Amino acid sequence: MTYLLHHLLEESARRFPGRIAVVDGEKTMDYAELHRRSSSLAAALVCDGMKPGERVGLLLEKSAEAIVALFAVLKGGGIYVPIDPQAPEQRVRHILQNCGIRRIFASAPMLGMFEKSLEAAERIVQVLPFEALEEVNAGDFVSAAPSDQHPAYILHTSGSTGVPKGVVISHRNALAFVEMAAPFFAITPQDRLAAHAPLHFDLSVFDLFVAIRAGACVVLVPEKLGAFPMNIARFIDEKKISVWNSVASLLSLLVERGRLERFEFADLRLVLFSGEPLPLKHLREIMTRFSQAEFYNIYGQTEANSSSCFKVENVPAGGLLPIGRAFPNFELFAMKEDGTLLSGPGAAGELYVSSSTVAQGYWGDAQRSAERFVPDPREHMRHAVAYRTGDLVCIDEGGNFIFQGRADHQVKCRGYRVHLGEVDHVLAQHPSVSEALTLAIPDEIFGNRLQSFACLAAGCRATTEELQEHCSRILPPYMVPETIGILETFPRTATGKIDRQSLLKAEARSQKPGVRSQELGVRS
Repeated sequence: MTYLLHHLLEESARRFPGRIAVVDGEKTMDYAELHRRSSSLAAALVCDGMKPGERVGLLLEKSAEAIVALFAVLKGGGIYVPIDPQAPEQRVRHILQNCGIRRIFASAPMLGMFEKSLEAAERIVQVLPFEALEEVNAGDFVSAAPSDQHPAYILHTSGSTGVPKGVVISHRNALAFVEMAAPFFAITPQDRLAAHAPLHFDLSVFDLFVAIRAGACVVLVPEKLGAFPMNIARFIDEKKISVWNSVASLLSLLVERGRLERFEFADLRLVLFSGEPLPLKHLREIMTRFSQAEFYNIYGQTEANSSSCFKVENVPAGGLLPIGRAFPNFELFAMKEDGTLLSGPGAAGELYVSSSTVAQGYWGDAQRSAERFVPDPREHMRHAVAYRTGDLVCIDEGGNFIFQGRADHQVKCRGYRVHLGEVDHVLAQHPSVSEALTLAIPDEIFGNRLQSFACLAAGCRATTEELQEHCSRILPPYMVPETIGILETFPRTATGKIDRQSLLKAEARSQKPGVRSQELGVRS
């Protein structure tokens, strides 16, 4: 039998039927219940006409119901497409239309918020309450068994054209990571993993599927805790979390505002962080507070999942924390501009990932897929596909990769990947804006802050507040610029391009006391 992603649940339900699988606030579900209810819902979906390969939207807050729905889609042979509940209506509409979604799980509040967007879906399936699920008889239902090359889910990331890209992940892609990560990090049935990442974020793959594979407990972190670092610290302590996985900026917030000295964190044994560089001073402090835990700096992308790690045993006095080496059975390599392999210290190159975790491409976008998912350039591997990350790296004396920045204009902000060109594109759509440009300003906590500049068309007027409101109607919250400066004109290079470096230098000077905003050309 072909082994698929949802078979992880079937196997754990057989081995650990009475063990708690999911904790959602005061509600709990054991493995037998999660398996039974997701099978019942899968049977209902198939009876209702869902076909193998159908894309099914999940417009849900993270919850036990959402996990039931997710596994039901997989068992029924479908492809789940998680949609950010905080995304603007225009982004939701694009995902629905681009993926051809006819069927969507949405809670009543979400149905109300996205009523216009959901008109694009021919059929809407609202989440059934648990009581109703029990009334659906799964009978002799057997989960669908397509090839492991069939897509399991589609996650959307920022794109340079102003619309999100749908990354297509197959069962084989996801399982390659899960089957490696569970033993690598020694996840056991006794572990309690904090599921902090939303389902549309690729960190959720570890939180959910690695835990399910091991028969461990998935403890859902309430969305509302995100704004209160001390409540997150209390959650880790009181819920006896043993494995924590989050973006690095959240650890910085815990250090700055979590009042960690109030808690013991006696059960915490493993801390994984990723998404952006973690300031060494914050890492040093949190390793002191979580003294019994092992720390790993994880590197990865939605297009290839997590692909390398660096175990932090001693925080360096300065410099950059390595992103480490490839996970077992994965391959990372870097190519210099001249097309030769980066083999040692002293140079930089673009990082490639070559492994069975590499995604199938971008949904409905063959051109961009061909640009990033390329034949492995190494002579002995030309039959394989490699993902061009666009990340520049060097190699240290210990053979670890060191992240040095982006080859294009993508950055990490609050753990999310943001293509600055998408922000520019949206801002330029405002009828008063003739030209726009966004900069990433380094920030110790969030990785980067987004600072945009706009030139207005002749005879037009607009305030920074109006421009931010325009962006917030189209972009998710983490992509809306914190500030938008309105300029008379952009500085230019000799070739006529916008001089980003001049803007960055002027922005840095403007942060110093006594420097006037006129140096940037900002209208007062």
